[in-house]
Amino acid sequence: MEKWITKADQMFPYFLSEHLPPGMLGLLLAALAGAAMTMLASDLNSLASVATEDFYRAARPYASDRERLRAAKVIVVIVGLLNIVTALVLVHTKGSALSMWFVVSAIASGGLAGLFLLAFLVKCATRTGAYTGIAMSTAFTVWAVLTRGDKPVLDLAPYNFGFDELTIGALGNIVLFAAGAAASMPPFSRERAAEEPHGTVWHWLRTRRAQVDSREI
Repeated sequence: MEKWITKADQMFPYFLSEHLPPGMLGLLLAALAGAAMTMLASDLNSLASVATEDFYRAARPYASDRERLRAAKVIVVIVGLLNIVTALVLVHTKGSALSMWFVVSAIASGGLAGLFLLAFLVKCATRTGAYTGIAMSTAFTVWAVLTRGDKPVLDLAPYNFGFDELTIGALGNIVLFAAGAAASMPPFSRERAAEEPHGTVWHWLRTRRAQVDSREI
């Protein structure tokens, strides 16, 4: 059995095939296949909706519903083919597919939490600060990805990224938040923040304080 097991991802299929009875194995595989198909269908639908509404509609504002539906179908096919290619690449990699997914998702979503915290916590946050934070987080992510590992794509020693690759996304959020907050300050930005910043913790506190005062009166 150890002859064909070359990485950790193959242990679970081996356990299922060797230690479960045929009926139970079939039910479990059917459940796993159904769950995977459901997740893929929802993801493909979400990607097609976002691409059609945010990009295709902006490029062709006068397109009919039939044309937008056709564009969404084409996007689903393209993204589905890319998923197949990605799965084939993961099958032939030496490392764990799960750990690689963690790395890719951390890099791809790096800065999202930082942008949310910037808008939610920083009272003087501006559009200029948000754009600056996104640019700085993107630059940091590119530098970290290219210079990470023992054999980096771009060797800038001693300025290579020296931490674990799973920390790229977390550090990207910190970079975005810090750069966005600094760029929103009056010395660096002439743009004024909204006088009534709805959706922030400050607006929530102000609303709660007003409700408490009204009850006391």
